[in-house]
Amino acid sequence: MKNKILFFLTISLVAVSLQAQRVVSTTTLVDSAAYFPQMSDDGRWLLYSNTESTVLTLLNLSTGEKTVVADKGYPGFDARMDASGRVYYVAQQRRSNGLLYRSGRCYDPATGRHRQVLKAQHGQVLPVRAGADVVIEGEKKTYRSAKRVAPYAFTRGSWLHIVAQGRPVVCQPAGECAGYLWAQVSPAGDKVLFEAAGRGLYVCDMQGRVLHRLEKCLMPSWFDNDHIVAMGNNGNVQRDMRSGIILLAADGSSRVTLTAEEGCIQPSVTADGRILFTTKSGTVKLMTITLE
Repeated sequence: MKNKILFFLTISLVAVSLQAQRVVSTTTLVDSAAYFPQMSDDGRWLLYSNTESTVLTLLNLSTGEKTVVADKGYPGFDARMDASGRVYYVAQQRRSNGLLYRSGRCYDPATGRHRQVLKAQHGQVLPVRAGADVVIEGEKKTYRSAKRVAPYAFTRGSWLHIVAQGRPVVCQPAGECAGYLWAQVSPAGDKVLFEAAGRGLYVCDMQGRVLHRLEKCLMPSWFDNDHIVAMGNNGNVQRDMRSGIILLAADGSSRVTLTAEEGCIQPSVTADGRILFTTKSGTVKLMTITLE
């Protein structure tokens, strides 16, 4: 399952202000096309998948070793790491009745052990980060990595689900549309962002009341409690190479393009406030920005 790095992708460290952008340094670290990248909270691990999401890989940034976490059942869709670096993912399998069943699984890099944490069920099964923990939300059953978890949010069709202190709020802040995507609770736990397909990015309070409606974008994520990092919306989340990474004020008062080059996609925010994203070729970059 483990093998050493043979070739390398590029991770670039970039410093950006709201007025200017300058490259601080560039470090070569990874070996093959990497998409949907995430970094562990301690900065030791890089989790990514191939472009088809059929292989989920964990790279040890200290040793250069990589581990194939899973390569069956499209595990690259929506995998999540908790604060300790454990990887939670969903594996799907089509049964004899023709229906897809999805199970929740966990891989612990500290022990190398895999385990099933949520039995297979038909319908949506989605890992969601909830503070330091992970929740795997299923339509029938749900798994929580801790008895009590921080507020979290997820989407199901055109419905936004906000869960705080175990009490769910299910609402439609943007009304009916083709679907809601990418819900996330803000770091302070007082706001939720989500994208309404064809309508744009919304910010609402914890009861689902709309606070702000922003532009259309893809894969938004909280940078801090007042700013959102996203991928500019030029089409398909994987294949549109004209996209760039943008920074939006959560109240819609400002917008900054962070990447000068085209083809920068799939951003996420690290625990220490940096921005991780990939390029059309699968080159993973790490960006540091300052706000002025």
